[in-house]
Amino acid sequence: MKMKWIFLMVLLGSVFVPTAYAIGFAVGPPSVNLTVPTNGENTVAVYLTSFDYTGEVMVGTEDIPFKVSPEVIQINDTDKNRRIELIFYGNKSVKEGTYSGKLTFLGSTDENVAAGVKIKANIAHISRAGVLGLIIGAIRANYTVILVVFLVLVSLVLGIGIGRTKE
Repeated sequence: MKMKWIFLMVLLGSVFVPTAYAIGFAVGPPSVNLTVPTNGENTVAVYLTSFDYTGEVMVGTEDIPFKVSPEVIQINDTDKNRRIELIFYGNKSVKEGTYSGKLTFLGSTDENVAAGVKIKANIAHISRAGVLGLIIGAIRANYTVILVVFLVLVSLVLGIGIGRTKE
């Protein structure tokens, strides 16, 4: 009989004890893909949701050689799916290619890291953006062939024109 009362007391006591939950924030989507021109910038949107966290979130990169801004975001405990525009800046000293790494979001209060989130990032670094950039790149890569073909065409047109005037 005494065991029943002890069990009942423990059971009732555990029901009325407040539940602990994580304080922090979440960032989505879990990964981003982006193209950044060498002499330019591009923007990607991420969403922050706070779980009873108010403070600064420091944005950084891991294994990605590009600057990102803003570097610090102020969030409140009421933020739910808050849209944040991150701007990536091209880097002339980095060769073209695709770079894979992580975006880091570190929440701090009183100079201590309270929470951290990392999301995957794939960044394509190109010399020019858009179709015009591809055309200019192709012309630069093949300018000798293009020049020779142009000169041959001019010679043919002039030859045909001279030949017709003699008839």
